[in-house]
Amino acid sequence: MMEPPGPACLQCVGLDDLEFLPAGDALLTRRVKANNTRYAVVVRFRRTRRRYERQGLLVEPRALADAR
Repeated sequence: MMEPPGPACLQCVGLDDLEFLPAGDALLTRRVKANNTRYAVVVRFRRTRRRYERQGLLVEPRALADAR
């Protein structure tokens, strides 16, 4: 997570209990987001394209298990 002084770790911002769901399965992503109370989008900056690309989501493990 980017904050004004710089990047912060997941534990520092309170997202350490979330599980990573990689991009690629749109149906699973929609189901997880519908059953989830909070999630975070994971992005990575690509220098060659000069933009951020979506890598996946951080979601609650319970919502991921229910969606599968």
